[in-house]
Amino acid sequence: MNQKTIIEFDLILLAAGKGERMGFQKQFATIGNLPIWRIALDQIRTHSSCKTVIIVFPKNAYIDQSFFDENPDTKWIHGGDTRCISVWNALNFYETQSSQKPYLAIHDAARPILPHSVLDEMILKLEQGEKAVIPVLNASDTIKTCSFPYILGTLKREELVFAQTPQLFKTEIIQSSYKNFFSNKRSDKLAKLAFNPSDDSSLVELNGTKVAVVPGSQKLQKLTIKEDYNYLKHILEERFETRVATGYDVHKFRPWGDNETRRKIMICGVEIEHDSAIEAHSDGDVGIHALCDAIFGCLADGDIGSHFPPNDEKWKNVNSEIFLEYAIHKVIDARAKINFLDITLVCELPKIGPERIKMKKRLASICNLPIERISIKATTSETLGFTGRKEGLSAIATVTLILPINTD
Repeated sequence: MNQKTIIEFDLILLAAGKGERMGFQKQFATIGNLPIWRIALDQIRTHSSCKTVIIVFPKNAYIDQSFFDENPDTKWIHGGDTRCISVWNALNFYETQSSQKPYLAIHDAARPILPHSVLDEMILKLEQGEKAVIPVLNASDTIKTCSFPYILGTLKREELVFAQTPQLFKTEIIQSSYKNFFSNKRSDKLAKLAFNPSDDSSLVELNGTKVAVVPGSQKLQKLTIKEDYNYLKHILEERFETRVATGYDVHKFRPWGDNETRRKIMICGVEIEHDSAIEAHSDGDVGIHALCDAIFGCLADGDIGSHFPPNDEKWKNVNSEIFLEYAIHKVIDARAKINFLDITLVCELPKIGPERIKMKKRLASICNLPIERISIKATTSETLGFTGRKEGLSAIATVTLILPINTD
């Protein structure tokens, strides 16, 4: 019995457009707090067959490297003046990588909605032995040739389709097609195409390989003009939801031990001198503990104790930043994004005001957030209760998180 071939592919995601028709660089415009290139990336990267990704950005664009440091299978390069040159740059970079999959996809970031059902149909074609496959839409309108202000003729609509992306190829096929194009070996055919190809399958056709087709999707509409963006924004914003959750933590004070010479406690990632120690299993950072609970709440993923049991000796005396970094990775894994976080610290002492900016900067660094999206407040309980008696301190955290709704 023949074993079924498992199709895996690497991806070139093109996000190097200048946005001349749109009036701005659409790939960096945000919808649901995510840039369009990220939405497009997440749509295709969540397919189990997609592996290494190369993103092509415009020259001189500012790129936040932290995302790529956290996602080592996703790399980026600068593009060229045309789409064709950008793909060529990516293919040259791809050849320097230590491993390559047998198949390579090329996709426009300007098509951020990708139904996985389209990709599944394309993969099925490859399993059946095709070497190149693209999604297409049948032409629904009558298409005419024109020399303004007069019509020249009418084309047969039955033979016309609109090519979409992603386009999937045997890796050596697309590589050789671009090499032949840039070495100008096919100049006779290139002249007929007037030739600055806006479509990768055009070069594969020129190179003598048949290109198979599957039904595309209206959802794969390409962003070209502002009206496209406004329409897509309306659709995509329905695919995100905003969640809000709170977290609470409390720790009591205890006397410092004879061997404890540092005499500093941790609050929101910052060491503060205090005349009492905190009784806790870890370092007792109430701000971070409450923040973690709020994040886990937004994700409907338990609380800090379910992820880091207090009876587990592995977490004894550890820095609570480890817990927060873990929570942030949970957010990334869910393809979500923290929009805002707020922490209220309740204590008579120590005084929080002098350390507030340090705390905000520390949390901004861990959470990869602008400092203006972090609020830290402090209050007393007017001498009431355990905090009023200076027996301990507590924290209340609130997080708003934007989460994609998993629809196809």
